[in-house]
Amino acid sequence: MKILTIIFCLFLSVKAFAQSGDPLYVVDGKVVPSISNIKAGDIMETAVLPDSAAVAKYGPNAANGAMVVTTVAGAIIIYEQKLSTFNKRYKNYLGKHHGDDTKLAYVINNTILTAKGKKTVGQLYDIEPKDIAKVDYRTDRHFSTDATIVITTTTDTE
Repeated sequence: MKILTIIFCLFLSVKAFAQSGDPLYVVDGKVVPSISNIKAGDIMETAVLPDSAAVAKYGPNAANGAMVVTTVAGAIIIYEQKLSTFNKRYKNYLGKHHGDDTKLAYVINNTILTAKGKKTVGQLYDIEPKDIAKVDYRTDRHFSTDATIVITTTTDTE
């Protein structure tokens, strides 16, 4: 009986080893062949999904799990889509400027977000839609920006 148990355990180990392979790579929601060309500074967030969770989300091609990467550029698209649902003028601005929000200023709960760096993108990306009370689009010709996007949340984001 011991020998059969050992053989069975070896069989399972070899089978598991034979099935192991590369995970599915997903960058900004798209399956890609590799993530080797992504610079570390361009990464906003990563997640590793085990095989069962990966298969549930991405199908049988993710049988070896999935490495999911959100880049800074992908995070910008996500927060723009998120905030656009709360303000039509903001959505129209982004449409007119092809998603380029570099001439907009952002304020969250009366805190001005400075220079459009990774930290600012992260703060906007991390806001959950359920926590957004209001998004205002304000123009003032005294500033060098096209508009200020004032976000009021139901919770303190700091």
